[in-house]
Amino acid sequence: MKPFPDRDRRMKRLLPLIIAVLIVAGWPPFFARAAESVLSPAPEGSFSIVVIPDTQHYLGRGTKAQPTSTNEVTNSVLDTHTRWVVDNLQRQRIVFVTHVGDLVDRNVPDQWAVARRCMDRLHNRVPYGIAPGNHDMKDDGNTSLFQAHFGAARFAGMPWYGGAFNHPGDPAISGNGANSFQLFSAAGMEFVILHLECNAPDDVLAWAGGVLDTHSKRRAIVTTHMGLGPLQKPKRPEDFVTAPKGRMQWKKTHGACGNTPQQMWDKCFRRHANLFLILSGDQSRTQAMRLVSTNDHGKPVHEVLSDYMQDRDGYWLRICRFLPAANRIEVKTFDSRDGRLCPGTKLLPDAAQHQFSIACEMTPIQP
Repeated sequence: MKPFPDRDRRMKRLLPLIIAVLIVAGWPPFFARAAESVLSPAPEGSFSIVVIPDTQHYLGRGTKAQPTSTNEVTNSVLDTHTRWVVDNLQRQRIVFVTHVGDLVDRNVPDQWAVARRCMDRLHNRVPYGIAPGNHDMKDDGNTSLFQAHFGAARFAGMPWYGGAFNHPGDPAISGNGANSFQLFSAAGMEFVILHLECNAPDDVLAWAGGVLDTHSKRRAIVTTHMGLGPLQKPKRPEDFVTAPKGRMQWKKTHGACGNTPQQMWDKCFRRHANLFLILSGDQSRTQAMRLVSTNDHGKPVHEVLSDYMQDRDGYWLRICRFLPAANRIEVKTFDSRDGRLCPGTKLLPDAAQHQFSIACEMTPIQP
């Protein structure tokens, strides 16, 4: 027999009321954290863009992880990411999918075949684009294997495919869909999104600037592989983690013709009033980073890096949830296997580096 039965009965009756009062009051923070441990459905009036970080998770013959293996080439991370997208198109109100590059870890046919099968899952289901990374091309910028699997012809007839840069010389360099743009609309807003190869040369940037000018009444996003990370090219392995970081001032591809992220900003991005968001990957030892800059028109441009390639604790995927009524973009990083939100990683244990909001004016662009 309980020593205080009347008190216990009263407490049982009052407990739900006490919990409700604490939740409304916002205390303790545990209640909010518990409610947000898994990615929630996108609310009415919102829409989402999925950002696929570098997907260099290949296993099997000839891969970096298993160079002596004779097994079939697989990529469970990319496979799981694209399956999640298809399964959550309605639940998350997904209007576009962008890949920040390094779709493969070695620029070889076996890996491109796997990448193509995974991305085929999105084809005819949702608009998408890919910004070739340094692993998706040769050092001189040759993207012929990328073009064979994701060239402009693949998107012929897609109403959202805006076009691609056509190289006047060798199309293997920068041509045939290696640099492309897409058009989409959501919640009464019109967007143009450019996918630019790693260290895009001057002729590509001139073309990109023309696209942004032509679509100056659309809100503009750029996805390009290199963006944020160590300011200077690391000389020691630890520099990738500990050196000063920001918009990178070094490059990997296209030789003397290539532009660093800083040069891409100076020569093109900062000049366009409608560009508000730049997405990148490439730096797995930076993993996640964001920067707000002011363009030549006095407007904020949000630069956001995500590259979880070296983190094995989750199949981390990014989603940008646009909330027009709140003039806010909620950026969520979650495991595509089960939807759990990233609570922090070994490299970046602070959850705020993976779950954050961006203030973004969403009223119509004035003529």
